[in-house]
Amino acid sequence: MASGHDPRRLEVSAFLVDARGKPCPVPIIELAKALRAHPEVELWADDPAAEGDVNTFCEATRRVVVRLDRGGWLRVVVRGA
Repeated sequence: MASGHDPRRLEVSAFLVDARGKPCPVPIIELAKALRAHPEVELWADDPAAEGDVNTFCEATRRVVVRLDRGGWLRVVVRGA
């Protein structure tokens, strides 16, 4: 899940969850697990439903989308409540 230095990362301090190639609901499940242990998580996902799922998850759990980038795949940084 976590990776070394990658210049495409949005936030250096965010824990990385690379969920590319994984179908819904796996990216959100992995995001939720990571947010239990880390204050900020950067999620990479290429499932077309991921952006909507992230928004719904954040609304339901009072999390905050800090940054979002759709270049090639979804890259989003979420901060815990």
